[in-house]
Amino acid sequence: MENLTFNQAAYSEYMDDMNNSEGFYVTPTDDGSSILGGITRICAKNQHHIYRRGELAALFAVEQHNKKKKDTDLQLLRILNLNMEPSAAAIYYITLAAVDPFGEVNHYQAKVWEKMRTGYQLQIFRVAPYAAKSSESIKNRCCCIRVDNLQPGMDENYLYHKCFYRVRQEILTIKVIRNQQTGDSEGYGRLLFKNQEAAEKFLMRYNDKLMPHTNQYFKLGWETCSRNLKIHTNEYIQSLTEGITLFDFADN
Repeated sequence: MENLTFNQAAYSEYMDDMNNSEGFYVTPTDDGSSILGGITRICAKNQHHIYRRGELAALFAVEQHNKKKKDTDLQLLRILNLNMEPSAAAIYYITLAAVDPFGEVNHYQAKVWEKMRTGYQLQIFRVAPYAAKSSESIKNRCCCIRVDNLQPGMDENYLYHKCFYRVRQEILTIKVIRNQQTGDSEGYGRLLFKNQEAAEKFLMRYNDKLMPHTNQYFKLGWETCSRNLKIHTNEYIQSLTEGITLFDFADN
């Protein structure tokens, strides 16, 4: 206990993340440590047992949502990000992809409390704030910007909650492009803006600026988007009970 030290910078950044994301994004520390008793990101490879509990929590969240919203029977496709906060048992902050009966793929956020005696309790289930319905087309006045140099872990949560939280009211949706076979990021994404003026201001503000918690710079540029481009497409789907399957939600 006498060797414990308080890292003010790490704590301040952690609190900023909490205020910006409500627990759905937490900046990883350089040395892999975490705030004592705080929220941490769970990795499937290194923390398999905890990750499996998070998978069960995600399935429970979708099941509970379907019971309340019988007209939107969602099917869990895969977990995109899993954070965990230790409590009497655990609280899971889950970002997931799900599909509805019409083939609409979208990203959702779920907060699930796992209690020691009573099991799972769903506290939040909502569309992710950076997401739009996959059938929503790009209108003539909307503008698309491409962001490159995305490293592993730089997902939609990182871009929305960490990088662009000061201007996110101008962003309609954020989409990281993923490999159809593996589900891993292809290293780039797209940001959709309300109009050209908002997109131009965004480029001037962020292009060639240092990315948060990295030593690399934003690489941004205009992207030509089809009028009927679907935002959330080509999702890599991992069934938690039946192994791995691939569904192709192609652009129109």
